[in-house]
This record gives sequence, structure tokens and C-alpha cells, in this order.
Amino acid sequence: MRAASAPAFTEHPLRREIVTEMHLRRFPMVTLPAHVIQLVRIVDQSQETLETSALAFLPGQRGISVPRHCEGHWSSNVKASWERHSEASTVTVTVTGDAAAGIDWSWPLCAAAATGLQWAERLPGNVIRATRLLIVASDAEAASLVEAANFGQSHLVSCHLDGGVRLWSDFRIHPDGYGRVVIAANGAVGATLARCIQRLQELGNYRNLALLGLPLARTTWARLDDIERALAHTGQLLLADLLRDDDLLAALTLQSEKLLSIAAEIEFRMSATAAYAIIVADRLDELKAMPISGFQSLDDFTSRRFNPAVRTCDAVSRRLELLNARASQFTSLLRTRIETHIENQNGRLLRSMDDSIRMQLRLQHLVEGLSAVAISYYLLGLLSYPLKAADHAWGVLPSTSLLGVGAPLILIAVWIALLCMRKRAIGEKQNLQEHGQ
Repeated sequence: MRAASAPAFTEHPLRREIVTEMHLRRFPMVTLPAHVIQLVRIVDQSQETLETSALAFLPGQRGISVPRHCEGHWSSNVKASWERHSEASTVTVTVTGDAAAGIDWSWPLCAAAATGLQWAERLPGNVIRATRLLIVASDAEAASLVEAANFGQSHLVSCHLDGGVRLWSDFRIHPDGYGRVVIAANGAVGATLARCIQRLQELGNYRNLALLGLPLARTTWARLDDIERALAHTGQLLLADLLRDDDLLAALTLQSEKLLSIAAEIEFRMSATAAYAIIVADRLDELKAMPISGFQSLDDFTSRRFNPAVRTCDAVSRRLELLNARASQFTSLLRTRIETHIENQNGRLLRSMDDSIRMQLRLQHLVEGLSAVAISYYLLGLLSYPLKAADHAWGVLPSTSLLGVGAPLILIAVWIALLCMRKRAIGEKQNLQEHGQ
């Protein structure tokens, strides 16, 4: 049997991180009664270092893959857990046993619990959700807590969850800044109760994170209205051909830039909303909420406003894609029209150049004819001097007759020589072009 030692195999550098990930996001075991306080914060990058430093003040802490998760305690009955998610952090203070005896909504906390709450509330970041859960053993014990919670009757949600657990909440923010939830375990204990509470809290946390996209979607919708009207107007001008192509292209480019800017601004938030909505649906299925007559159930509450909000965010994303596609189509049509105009203009230029070349060729032939006459004239002039000299000296050569007979012969010879020179030049040009190819 091999002694415990370092493994002989080569371990992947991410192995321990991904195995540790499977053990995170667990809710602490609770003994009844219990007072659970949880805060969910949006923490930007500039605050992460401050948040990590604040964890040093958590007594008895033990970290797992720090700075992702750590736990600590102020006493055996007052514990805290902190975890960093993708864009948010959660801190949960759990008060149980004697420290939670006689719990109600008036914050009668013991010294350890008050210290833990103060630490949790002073962590950096902006709170997106803060809840207080009072957990008792039965419906009878919960009755007085429900009555004291001042739940709005028109907003009250009450239903049974998986394992017989019952909850009451109106999911509103109360004067102390916290949401209030009453839970009756009704026989659920240990891991069953902890999983139920964790799913319920994650349902609310991810619901709020998902809804962060709704205000952005509403403001973006109005901006998309303006761009859609501008695109429609540009399309009409494109059809009517009332503006120069350069002006139309500039307008379409501006509208496309605005769409790209909006996409860069909202893409992350809309994608996050869609991802959180899936998690919310999963947690809702896992809770297996069973309605109670006379009360709004958890499913009803979620589907009434949350689902339409998520659909609004999805509609904004799809509308943005549609407008991007429409702007691209308009731009393609305009570019096609511009290219067609350029091709037609090039065709006219080529025809004009062809006519010019033909005219130049005619002029060249005319010049060649005149050149042949001029060269012949000069040759006859040069020949006349020796012929006249010979005729004057010996009187045997009729110079005038010879010049008269030689004139057409010289003209023909010169003409033939010019033709040969032109053919030779054309042949050399063709050879150069063939070798260049």
C-alpha cells in the first residue's frame, strides 16, 4: 500500500479550482429558530480590493479558493459566509440557537449578532438585494411573525415548497431597508431545509440581477425608436433619389454607428439578463411551489412581472439586431447603386477614350501621308542637285525627266518604308505585352 505523498501524475493547473467550484454556493445548516440576513452587492473592480481587505476582519475565517469564498463566525451561534460571483458578492449572517431566541422584526440582536451585522452592512459595493429570513419550526410559530411583518395583503405571497416548507413574503422593501421572509420548516431539517432556503434566496438574488436590464431596456427602446424613424426616412430618400449618394451614405453610416454604440452599451446586460432568467426558471422548478388557496403563489408572483420584464429585454436585443440588419441592407443597396453609377461612368469614359483614340488614329494616318509627301519632297530636292549638276556638266542626263519619273517611285518607297516601320513598332509592343504577362 503506497504511503500518502505527492501524486506521480502531472496535475492540470486548473484542476483544484474547478473541483473547489463544485463545493461552493452551499447554504449553512440552520437550527431552529434562525434569523438569516443576506445582502447581495454589485462590486466594481475598484472596490474588489477593499472588499478582500474587509474579509480580514471576519473572525475565525477559513477561505476556499480565496478571494472567491470564505466563512467565519463571531460565536458558535453567529456565523457568516461570503462569496464572490461573476458580477456580485453575497454575504450571509446566520443567527441560530440561543442568539435567535425570541426573534422578531425589531432587531433585538445579541452583541455577537449585532457585530456580525455591522460588519456585513459596511462591506463595499452597492446592495441590489437585502433580506431578512425568520425561520421557525411550524406554521403556528410563524403566525405571529407574519402578522408583525406588516406584509401588504395585496402583495402577499404564500405557498408550500418542496419538502413541506411554507413561506410568507410580499417581496417589498420595508422601512429598515430589508425585504422580509417568514419560513416555517414544517418538519424539514438539515440539508433539506438548507437547500430549500438556498434555492429561495438564489431565486430572489438572480431575479433582481436579471431585472437590472429592464431600466436599460426601456431607455434603449426609446433610442431605437429614433433610429428606426431615421432609417425609414433615409430609406425613403434612397428610393426617391432626392439626395446625393455621399449624403445618403453619411446618414446611413451615422445611424449604423449609433446602433453599434448601443449594442456595445447593452450587450453584456441583456445577455446577463437572459442567463439569470434561465437560472431563475431552474430555481423555481427546483422549489416545486405548491399554491395555497387564497394566496398568491411564488409561480404567480414570478410570472406576473418577471417574465414580461425578461421578454422586454429579449425584445430589445432582437430589435437591435433587426435594425442592424436593416441598416446593413440599406448600406448594401446604396453601395450597389454607387458602384453601378461608377461602372456606367467608367463605361462612358471608355467610350469617350475609344472615340478619342479612333480620332487620333485617323490623324496619325493623315500625318503619315503628309509625312510621306514631305519626305519624298525633300528626297527629290536632294536628288535634284546632283542630277542637275551632271546634266550641266556632261549634258547626257535629262535631270528634269529623271526627277519627274522618280517622284512617284520615291513617294511609293517612302510610303512602304513608313508602313514597315509602323508594323515593326506594333509587333515589338505586342511582344513586350506578351512577355509581361
